[in-house]
Amino acid sequence: MKKNVIFGAGIYGMQALEKLGKEQVAYFLDNDEGKQGTVLGDIPVIGVEEFIPMKENFRVCIASLYAQSMAKQLQEAGVTDYFFFLEELRRFYETEELIYNPYTVAAEAASEEEWNDSRKLEFARKSVFEETERLNEKQGLFNHIEIETINRCNGSCSFCPVNHNADPREKKIMERELFENIVRQLAEMEYAGRFTTFSNNEPLLDDRIIEFNRYARERLPKAKMHLFTNGTLLTLDKFIALAEVLDELIIDNYQQELQLIKPCREIKEYCDRNPELKKKVTIVLRKPHEVLTSRGGNAPNRKNVGDYGKDRCVLPFKQLIVRPDGKISLCCNDAVGKYTLGDLTKESILDVWNGPRFAMVRKCLYEGRENWGNCRQCDAFSMG
Repeated sequence: MKKNVIFGAGIYGMQALEKLGKEQVAYFLDNDEGKQGTVLGDIPVIGVEEFIPMKENFRVCIASLYAQSMAKQLQEAGVTDYFFFLEELRRFYETEELIYNPYTVAAEAASEEEWNDSRKLEFARKSVFEETERLNEKQGLFNHIEIETINRCNGSCSFCPVNHNADPREKKIMERELFENIVRQLAEMEYAGRFTTFSNNEPLLDDRIIEFNRYARERLPKAKMHLFTNGTLLTLDKFIALAEVLDELIIDNYQQELQLIKPCREIKEYCDRNPELKKKVTIVLRKPHEVLTSRGGNAPNRKNVGDYGKDRCVLPFKQLIVRPDGKISLCCNDAVGKYTLGDLTKESILDVWNGPRFAMVRKCLYEGRENWGNCRQCDAFSMG
């Protein structure tokens, strides 16, 4: 049996290594020249050119959000024996490790200049451009919906335009009737994509969040239900209740020295006693002060933002972001709701998704980010 080579020496590559086992993996393969020649998880990292002469001896596991572009790269190099680690609707963290430190795989950018010049950003731009071409040819239903039931956060992350020290939004809380109506419409569609009651907020500030997720779980059995929280408001009772109804709970443990906050320490102890929960819960060690995407030019700690006017974006082809008043945002990076593409208090989900405003945005962003607002300043190249 051939050994594996994992294409993608990043977060998902390490998760693939965990699944496949070190004894079944010979190399990591990566396009980033800075990673080539290094060792990750005791496995050497090489480039595509170095791999080609020995391609017949291995099968390639593609472990990245940009899998389709990487598959195309392999095909052009004559590599046909490959498979995908990630399903389209994967878990965000394909690991049974409870505590996950992303900085062991990809170090934080030391400056905006380092972020702007990263090889990862270059490859992500190319992959998003190609994926948008594919989606533009055949527009389908969104596969990711975020329902923000309260537009507030208690965090102070310096990269977030709606942290509690700088949030310009008028406080709003979603009416129960609106939430239930949205879920009923999704149920009629037999919706099977991602569903979450989180967007640019801390969901546990809404006391109804567990009840709302139970309601959705009962009516959306095929949906992939997840939730992100900073964990500060989690008690063991709330944690257990959420774990019962969600497919995945991600707790972003924001602490600059990467130490566990008190609720996460308690949850870790509980999960150590109940290890079956590790299949659906991940505590991610995060720094509240670091350089990340510009969020459409709105990130408070980003000043040196590039011009991405000729780039495309896939998000309006895949995402539906619902604010507490029922209005639909441009995308998950439109944290303050600057752009409104519909209103679910007056229109149905399908009428909004298939309507003229979404069609206009898709056309504009297919032709280039320079055609829509300040999207040309957005260096978020997500696959949705």
